[in-house]
Amino acid sequence: MRLALLTEIPAPYRTPLFNALAERVELRVLFLAEQDPRRGYYEQLREERRFDHRTLEGRQLRRGGRWVVLSRRVLRELRRFRPDAVAVGGWNQPAFWVALVYSRARRIPLLVWIESTDRDARSESRLLALARRAMVRGAAGAYVPGRASAAYARSLGVDLVVTAPNAIDAEVFDRAAVDRAGRQTCTFLYVGRLDPEKGVDTLLEAFADVDGRLVLVGSGRDEARLRALAPEGVRFAGSLDREGVVEEYARADVLVLPSRSEPWGMVLNEGAQAGLPLVATEEAGAAHDLVEDGENGFRVPAGDVAELRRALAQLAEDPKLRLRFGARSHELATQYTPEAWAAGVASAADRARRRIDRR
Repeated sequence: MRLALLTEIPAPYRTPLFNALAERVELRVLFLAEQDPRRGYYEQLREERRFDHRTLEGRQLRRGGRWVVLSRRVLRELRRFRPDAVAVGGWNQPAFWVALVYSRARRIPLLVWIESTDRDARSESRLLALARRAMVRGAAGAYVPGRASAAYARSLGVDLVVTAPNAIDAEVFDRAAVDRAGRQTCTFLYVGRLDPEKGVDTLLEAFADVDGRLVLVGSGRDEARLRALAPEGVRFAGSLDREGVVEEYARADVLVLPSRSEPWGMVLNEGAQAGLPLVATEEAGAAHDLVEDGENGFRVPAGDVAELRRALAQLAEDPKLRLRFGARSHELATQYTPEAWAAGVASAADRARRRIDRR
């Protein structure tokens, strides 16, 4: 199976997934750009890529929260590679539509990588909504990271939906799964952008009456406002490289993801692998797979200060509960591997291909 995968940027947390997929199929990844200007800097870790990839040339346009890449040579790259199936990372970039046209003309399946959920609060224009419907109608199927995105894909009318569970490099974050027995003071950790949709202001308000420490890793356009809101016991660690992030996970006792909108939330994979209890909002897609409420953490409504405070306080006051929850998180993390993701994607491509061949 020759699979071409078009996605926006080489986000480093995807590298283990693409490496694993390249061991199952003949893979070529076509990136539209090196960086997304809305997301800040990613530590690239290029030396860890073991998959065939190209970065397409193109002109970038940005307006408000929208970012579009007018990629050149998409058709040329696809014709040269001659894939048996194509996968695209959504419906918002022109290159994905070129790939759909190519796939229909060659009578090969096109799969859409859907991570959105019906709780996704990101604004979507009417034009983009129409594009979404047209893309899923034209696609042969979709692969999704978990339950929430699977339900969303089916609500769009996608017939073939295969779960390819999002995953991280377990070896890296296993280093943060340290022995936390004997710790009395609870350190809560947030890792991510300091932007409004992440709900960090809700976290700061909830933490104000909780006994413990709070560490915020990341930067963003909301940082100045959040610093002004921060109560005692909050440390802004800034943007860190991967090793620095792993060190913060090792020092932490609980991971918190208070997002108002979060299609998945890879930090929940990281926190689970590090053996931490997880507190996340219902809006985080990964919370519906990686957080067993009352077993390894708590799911709370987005923006609900009282519920978030209650969850934080319960964990802050009970070291034994934190240890039990953390052990269960690490157990759950073992199911979310790059190999499982690769198996899901390969299965989706193979099933879609066989469906077309039977017609």
